[in-house]
Amino acid sequence: MSRKPRVQRTPEEKWQIVLEALKSGNVAETCRKYEIAPNLYYRWKDEVELGAKAALGGEAQRRGLTPSRRSGSSNWSGRWAVRICKSKY
Repeated sequence: MSRKPRVQRTPEEKWQIVLEALKSGNVAETCRKYEIAPNLYYRWKDEVELGAKAALGGEAQRRGLTPSRRSGSSNWSGRWAVRICKSKY
């Protein structure tokens, strides 16, 4: 049994998927429709929120947080630790 090839989505496609899930209120259904894992959806949603805050001059911009993987690591706990440490100072 082989894996499906990874689909490269544009930022606009990701934005549309996040908006659709928010409007419908059903994340699971939207994830099934676009064949993405729920954790990927929530990662995109967090990136959208950080980007919006930065665009509006909010917390993300003042603290220097960026809405993407900083080190290229797929280690979620490592990225989480970086966010927590930066947000306290």
